[in-house]
Amino acid sequence: MTADLFTGTHRSQMPLTSDYVFRTVFGRDREDSRAALIEILNIILDRRSDPIRSIIIKNPIDTAEKSGGKQTVMDIRAETGSGDLLDIEMQAGLLIVYPNRIVLYGGRLVNSSLQRGADYDKMKKSIVVSIINGTLFPAIPSCHSVFQVRERETGLLLSDRLEFHFLELGKVHADKSVSEMTRIEKLAVYFKYASDENKKDYVQEILAEEDLAMSENAYRTLTQDEIEFEKMETEIRSEFHRNTELAYARKEGREEGIGIGREEGIGIGREEGIGIGRKEGREEGREEGREEGIGIGRKEGEEKLNQLYLLLIKQNRMDDLQKAAEDKAYRQKLYREFGLE
Repeated sequence: MTADLFTGTHRSQMPLTSDYVFRTVFGRDREDSRAALIEILNIILDRRSDPIRSIIIKNPIDTAEKSGGKQTVMDIRAETGSGDLLDIEMQAGLLIVYPNRIVLYGGRLVNSSLQRGADYDKMKKSIVVSIINGTLFPAIPSCHSVFQVRERETGLLLSDRLEFHFLELGKVHADKSVSEMTRIEKLAVYFKYASDENKKDYVQEILAEEDLAMSENAYRTLTQDEIEFEKMETEIRSEFHRNTELAYARKEGREEGIGIGREEGIGIGREEGIGIGRKEGREEGREEGREEGIGIGRKEGEEKLNQLYLLLIKQNRMDDLQKAAEDKAYRQKLYREFGLE
């Protein structure tokens, strides 16, 4: 292992917590990506006694063709050599609705787990793995949780053919001794701090304690490639812009635009109304102002919101990003912090 993880790389600008970086490291149809994916799955699924030895990636990412395009796939779909079906994703933001989406992913796997006419005992196991860049279940102290199909009162397992695994990075921090960590905690810390140069000694200690050589090799290879960095930079920006624009900017723009529209519409209505008839001018001016104001407000709101989110992601402040998306007052506080008011 190299003495300095960051020398000759773009590591600090390509965090593993970015879903695009994650998919490119673990989701390409290449030997190093498959080996890295097997490595992290054996830890998350605790497969020491029955390790995954081979895997097929069903929807491999093709950066040569897709970079800078309209990427919509965020998950990695795979099948192990023993037939288990997997859906793996790195997720940041939109955590309120995320559990429902994961149920849909699980259902999609189950629907493909049995060939038409086959006996039910031939159903393949479906496993959904979610790596959460934040905290999804604050009531659960462990960073790793597993959900199964069980009877509510007794806990009796209905079927072992469907499982949901969650690894929450918001529950691990750099203040815990590496020697006191479990394997799953070491992996979570690696994901969280792999791109943080201030934590490089801590990450190096993790790599010395836990066998993550395949993952580190695939990640380092990616971050050393200048062409891949340029492609990744373009894709990360466009992906982030799309996500924030679709999920939040519309709401923010609508809120600000309505306020601006009301104020400008009333003003225009009063002024123009004097010239063309107070009643007609007020109605036309108010309508015109409302339409213009909503447009202006929406555009300004989107630009300001996108600026804020870009600043937060550059500083790897994912907890603040999620809180800003859900809490308008906190969003305003961050606007003031960054001078975006």
